[in-house]
Amino acid sequence: MTARSFLETANLFLAANLLLIAVFFHLLPVLTRRDIFFAVTIDPAYRRSGEARQTLHQFRVAVWIHTLGGLAAVFLGTILHSIFLPLAGVFWLTGAAFWAFRKARKRTMPHAALLASLHREASLTRRAAVGIHVYRLLQIGPFALLAAVALYLNANWNRIPERFPVHWGMDGQPNGWATRSFLGVFGPLLIAFTICVGTAIFAYATVHWSRQIRASGRGADREHRFRQTQLGIMLAVEYFIALTFAGVGLMPLRAQPREIPAGSSLYFLGTLAFVLAILAIAVHTGQGGENLMKAGESSDISIPDGFPIGDRTPDACWKCGIFYMNRNDPAIMVESRFGVGYTMNLAHAAGWLILGAIIGVPLAIVLLTTLHD
Repeated sequence: MTARSFLETANLFLAANLLLIAVFFHLLPVLTRRDIFFAVTIDPAYRRSGEARQTLHQFRVAVWIHTLGGLAAVFLGTILHSIFLPLAGVFWLTGAAFWAFRKARKRTMPHAALLASLHREASLTRRAAVGIHVYRLLQIGPFALLAAVALYLNANWNRIPERFPVHWGMDGQPNGWATRSFLGVFGPLLIAFTICVGTAIFAYATVHWSRQIRASGRGADREHRFRQTQLGIMLAVEYFIALTFAGVGLMPLRAQPREIPAGSSLYFLGTLAFVLAILAIAVHTGQGGENLMKAGESSDISIPDGFPIGDRTPDACWKCGIFYMNRNDPAIMVESRFGVGYTMNLAHAAGWLILGAIIGVPLAIVLLTTLHD
């Protein structure tokens, strides 16, 4: 692949990412539970009010205005043969969309249902295991793949050059190198291994350390299906990471290692397809399985005086509507109010340990590999 075609492919990839980010933020308010609006617990009837519709409209207009600015940066970067302008456009859109979300949350806060977090349900039966046996069997796959690549590299150690490129500049020339050493060769596999371990821990915590919101009825059934879906997504992420880093790990054995990898375009397309599939699943299920509700089905909201239950976490403990910190909540994992899935209670040390396993350890390996080479 030539440097120019690689730059054009990379910029096209960034433009597609801009659109995916925009679509995600556009759909964000309808992904959450019906009694959560911009990370604020509300009466579901408020969503139909003129003020709520105006807040939603202003938020979406802001997102798409900044999306146009980001796309302009991508177009200008392509003309000037630069990837930095498109990257700046992506970061600009992400930051601006977060800021618009924060503003919409502030406008919604006066309508918060303050008594929502005072009500609880308790189940007298053990929660279902969410297909845990099948999940454990499938969990072997990513680690088996990484182990197989490591054994193959070890068996072909003498074929690996003493020094080989691992990064290329926009001119198509290598500008990052690694040596035939333990970290240089096995570093990518170690990074993938730690990410997969962290993701597996996150999945375990989701099943065992999260709070069940609905204990019975159709709401509980939707939650069960939602947790199954979340486990499936996390398992898919592990396979995607393992496949990606397995390909990176085999790069030292390529016949022409000084050229930009020919499979870069396929990697970009595969990444976009994977992210798009996850977004589609998120829209289909909704937070807590909310969008799995059938037409005419009751939403199972049954709190006295018309107060909704939300996710039963206090609004005040959600920092910027994204980060949850509550020392009085024993749950380590709670339903996220930003996007779809679960997030950690950062007031507990276990939450930081999980975060470190997912992010900190791989970054440390990257740093050690860079310093070593």
